[in-house]
Amino acid sequence: MRSKFIKIVVVLWACVLVAGLQSCKKDPNPDTPTTPDTPTTSKNTELLEIIKNYTNNTVIKTYELLADKSMELLEACKTLQASPTDANVLAATQKWIEARKYWEMSEAFLYGPAEYNSLDPRIDSWPLAKALLDNYLNKDMSNVDAAYVRTYYGESLIGFHAIEYVIFEGGQPKDVTKITANELIYLVAVAEVLQGDCIRLEASWSEDISSAKQAILDDAELEISANFGWEMINAGSAGSRFKTPVHAVQEIVGGCQTIADEVGNEKIADPYKSKNVLDVESWYSWNSLIDFTDNIYSIQNSYLGGMENYRTGRSLSDYVKSKNPQLDTDIRNAIQNAITKIQAIPAPFRNQLNNAASAPAIEEAMDACNHLEQQLSLINGIVIAE
Repeated sequence: MRSKFIKIVVVLWACVLVAGLQSCKKDPNPDTPTTPDTPTTSKNTELLEIIKNYTNNTVIKTYELLADKSMELLEACKTLQASPTDANVLAATQKWIEARKYWEMSEAFLYGPAEYNSLDPRIDSWPLAKALLDNYLNKDMSNVDAAYVRTYYGESLIGFHAIEYVIFEGGQPKDVTKITANELIYLVAVAEVLQGDCIRLEASWSEDISSAKQAILDDAELEISANFGWEMINAGSAGSRFKTPVHAVQEIVGGCQTIADEVGNEKIADPYKSKNVLDVESWYSWNSLIDFTDNIYSIQNSYLGGMENYRTGRSLSDYVKSKNPQLDTDIRNAIQNAITKIQAIPAPFRNQLNNAASAPAIEEAMDACNHLEQQLSLINGIVIAE
């Protein structure tokens, strides 16, 4: 993310005046769920099945794997601190890449806990405050641990990119002789904070996290404010902030639109226009194009109702296809086209900013993301209808 100013897709609903005059305004306080009374209809029943499959097979499964990989990343960082070798740097970079993949595949659902608990900026703020961090790393770090980092380090000093800075250089695992003892202390502390934040994301959506993950939350005194997954699955019922299943589906579609727009108009376009390598996200690891592609996969998983190998039951794609088969085909094609166009940009992205030969590929990828966002916007008309 680019110090994420999350764009909110606003959909205007016409409020129907009925006896009792129930307000149509969404509760601005995420910890104060609304209590609507939505009638059971065949449409609502179908949408609730779609929402349930999306919640379990896309969101919770992605966050479960992200949390799992963040735990493995922490262990790799601890091993590197205990035994600083090039082999252990390589192992840590591999675990970073694995965990990073699931984070990027979650960016189509950065609403809810990722937003109102500020977990998105804590996990993925960019750019890193490098000058400030270098200043800290030149001081005594003997008292720095995860609790200290949580208390005193801001969002631009933690998360994936802080870890990336320590263990990568020029797109490769950093030579272990270039990693200082202070950096290793910082690395482990930040990796532990990242682990806690990733587990919080899973726990904020799921009622069933492992006992090991719950113990990590308890030991760090990290609280979970609400079960957002339950609220999604029970949209339209008392206790959910979503007044109807349609509102929950709108949230899903809006999340997909937001990341399609961000990839095309910020993650790719901003550095391409500025020609400044410092504007390229994940440029220490040279992982940028993989990040962008995984962002589009997050849209695909949301639309198809689950991560690959976890797609069961009805999906948003099935619903759109039942109402407008051509639009479903167009959206599927737009998703694949965006992936293809991003992958066609020569790697690493950071080296293409001033390369005239790469300009057409970069611009085609931007256009493909914008076209995808436009296609996704058409879903709302179908869901609102009837």
